[in-house]
Amino acid sequence: MQAKNYQTALLLGKCPRCHTGDIFTYPLSRISKFNVMNKSCPHCGVLLEPEPGFYQGAMYVGYGFTIAFLLLIGGLLYVLGNPPDWVYITMTIAVMVLFAPLNYRYSRILYLYFFGGIKFNPHLSQPK
Repeated sequence: MQAKNYQTALLLGKCPRCHTGDIFTYPLSRISKFNVMNKSCPHCGVLLEPEPGFYQGAMYVGYGFTIAFLLLIGGLLYVLGNPPDWVYITMTIAVMVLFAPLNYRYSRILYLYFFGGIKFNPHLSQPK
């Protein structure tokens, strides 16, 4: 399936060059293989790891997501009645564990889109 625009391709985890091929090998529903990435785009063939160790920088993006989730959870719990500290700790851990695969994927996708140096080519987005 071809993504129509930049934002849709980013949200669906499509290749930044053709907006058609998947960045990750398996869908997120295969939770045991949520971290398996394609080495290159299955549609246009662009390398999805521009250089060795490229995705180490994605840890900073993931850290930003984690802080945003922590602030959101803390703020919501505070507004909803300021429960005891153990509720804050339990909810934070539970949400972070549940969202870890999503955090992992989208930190890598955003890092690839913003710092990968791969530009969109509309001629490659056509079906083969």
